Amino acid sequence: MPTLWKAGMAVLIVCLVASMAIAAVRLATTPTEILGDGFRGLPARQAPR
Repeated sequence: MPTLWKAGMAVLIVCLVASMAIAAVRLATTPTEILGDGFRGLPARQAPR
């Protein structure tokens, strides 16, 4: 394998790992950002008629 190809694969893998880390952090912090402090729970499901 050419050296340039190996370097490109290494950069691709580093970017993939960084993207997964960013996504995990964003998913872990999303509920409080979307729902906020005034969130009181989801509405109860209505029974089918």
